[in-house]
Amino acid sequence: MVKVLYLGQAVNREPWLGDVVAAVGPDHELCVYDPREPFGEQVRDARVVVDQGGGVGTRAMVDAAAAAGVLLWQVLGTGLDHVDVEYILERGLVLANTPGPFSSVALAEHALFLMLYFAKHFPESPRNARAGRFGTPMNVELAGATLGVIGLGASGSELAKRAAAFDMRLVGLDARRPSDSLLADLQVHYLGGPEALPALMAQSDYVSVHVPLTRATRHLVGAQALAAMKPSAVLVNVARGAIVDETALLRALEAGQLAGAGLDVFAEEPLRVDHPLLGLPNVVATPHVAGVTTGTSRRRAGAVAENVRRVARGEPPLYTVTEAE
Repeated sequence: MVKVLYLGQAVNREPWLGDVVAAVGPDHELCVYDPREPFGEQVRDARVVVDQGGGVGTRAMVDAAAAAGVLLWQVLGTGLDHVDVEYILERGLVLANTPGPFSSVALAEHALFLMLYFAKHFPESPRNARAGRFGTPMNVELAGATLGVIGLGASGSELAKRAAAFDMRLVGLDARRPSDSLLADLQVHYLGGPEALPALMAQSDYVSVHVPLTRATRHLVGAQALAAMKPSAVLVNVARGAIVDETALLRALEAGQLAGAGLDVFAEEPLRVDHPLLGLPNVVATPHVAGVTTGTSRRRAGAVAENVRRVARGEPPLYTVTEAE
């Protein structure tokens, strides 16, 4: 039996905790961290710490975990921009996350939803129906439109599959060229690495962001890239807010350089209620829920449970992180 200490987010506990409890099962002891009690006492004898979202644990907690003999610091999430990767590794802990494939379907569906939101003129259409104004507005079809996918990893690939079913033309870029077989399966025309961003922006009717936030991708979509977009185009971001330069995006939207933006993520969260982006009629914002689905929760819980079992058997965990990006 392995003791697991779960560090939960107070305002976002379920179904994440419940799914982890169910997946780990009765063969191991799972304790939930109580912030009112000393952490050192709670982590004693634990071999796995599960950090929900990667933003709960502090350096003091990492120190205490290392002193207690914790073998695995498991992040219940994909992004590592909230995780002190270098410090955790420096303290000798094995670090793992639940990478892109566990939330890729949810992110792809949400990106497609945001595209359809603009194509089918929400919320104008429901307002017109309630007001008795029928036959307007004039919608557009996704079929035949060009979708530019920034990042052809797990979620970008899942979006490409769904967009192909809508008969969209697909172009994409990624720092690492995908295999020819994958590109053929996805029906994506690969434009190249980050240097191909202006070309992708210029020819796309919809652009969807699917790269992790790293030093290299911070403000990847900036003023120059936004200026290359069609005035009729829409930007979608379900990845991380700081990949897009929000100041440049605000100016571009106000100037009509693009038609709209569907944003699930922001540079600072929660977004303040008076943020100017929220006041624009051509912005639809959702509160970082693209990956928040019951399916994502169950899949991530299953990955955590498998790593708990591997630690119990003395086997190396899966999905380990070996360096900061």
